[in-house]
Amino acid sequence: MLKGHQVKLVGRGVDTLVLNVCHANSSGSPVKEELDIALQDELERLQADAREDEAPRQTRWAFQGFTLFMQERGSRGPWKWILRCPLLSVAVSRGRLSRVIAQVRLSSEFLWSCETISDALTLVSLFLHGFFDSPLWVQVSAVDLCADLVGWDVASCPWQEAFVSRAAGDSGRPASDSDLPDGPDTMRRRWKKVATLDFGKHTSPISCCIYHKTAEIAQKSPTKAWFYDLWKRNGWNELDEVWRVEFRLTREFLHSVEIEAAHELPDRLPALWSYCAGQVGGGADGFPDGWLRYVTPTEDTNRSRWPVHPAWEVVQQAFTTEDTGLGPLVRTRIREENIKRGLSSVLGYLSTLSAWVGGDLACQDVDLSLVLHWLHDAGHEHLKEKEQDFAALVEQKLSLYRSHDERVS
Repeated sequence: MLKGHQVKLVGRGVDTLVLNVCHANSSGSPVKEELDIALQDELERLQADAREDEAPRQTRWAFQGFTLFMQERGSRGPWKWILRCPLLSVAVSRGRLSRVIAQVRLSSEFLWSCETISDALTLVSLFLHGFFDSPLWVQVSAVDLCADLVGWDVASCPWQEAFVSRAAGDSGRPASDSDLPDGPDTMRRRWKKVATLDFGKHTSPISCCIYHKTAEIAQKSPTKAWFYDLWKRNGWNELDEVWRVEFRLTREFLHSVEIEAAHELPDRLPALWSYCAGQVGGGADGFPDGWLRYVTPTEDTNRSRWPVHPAWEVVQQAFTTEDTGLGPLVRTRIREENIKRGLSSVLGYLSTLSAWVGGDLACQDVDLSLVLHWLHDAGHEHLKEKEQDFAALVEQKLSLYRSHDERVS
């Protein structure tokens, strides 16, 4: 059995945050009000230009130095216009059918770079007030809370019988203290090993996903390697597997626990986590609590009294303190990873081009400088034929992928 001191918390925080935006009246309460006509017209023109270009269209708005780009199409529901930059996406409606005029999704990159979640909310609120030029009320629509751990090999633990989850009734809250199903709803493998355990559906008011985070980064999300810096700061040795426990809470659940306005969220994070994972030592009655917990089975026929496993006690303590963000280091690590991937892609394309062109470019001792010399001449002719300017193309990509500060540094 794992001992508590063998399991270590190396990261905790908000990994996903979605906000609803409404107009507000003079008292600060949300009201149903159609979007300003002048703003609607501007958004409509930008979207028409994006469709004409068949590419996202640069706008006059920026968030933290990153220009927002209007997308060619809206999405399902009322979201007629969508604007994106690397740090957030904003879906905007006319405000005719619902009081919600926009929905904002903050990127993981932005959330983990901020010192605190309060800082993230402040920066987003300032941006939104400038964008809509109107009094606003901002509501939490969905939030994912996570804890990253080392020393707990979830794949090898008796996960089929040692996880206990309270049955979800309306709004994701327990239907009955006596109704305690065990085991995950779904289990997914990668390379024949357990990689992900899902408790509850993604569409449920509350759900949990426990997954192999280091494997996910290495195989699916290499640009998120900046998590390594966070984990190392908290004692990760760069070798141990990191497993993530992630609770996903929707608007339906948040409403049931009376979290409405976004500014209420930061102070409620510890209580939300305790509701999800339980409290060390149990609830007021001394018995284990929490929507999900990993337990040590005993002969007690009342499974609600099975003691919490030492590994899960570490999980329960995740939000007793707040982990400070990584700041600009997140963006630096993403840029470094993108450069590595870009170099790999370019070299792969160049070797293919050399084989296609043949001749000196495909001889046994072909040199990279020879290929680059050919590329200079061939590329110049290609751009001339397409009536394109390389410097203009670079400037366009700078607007897409880098903030203003990065472009002028």
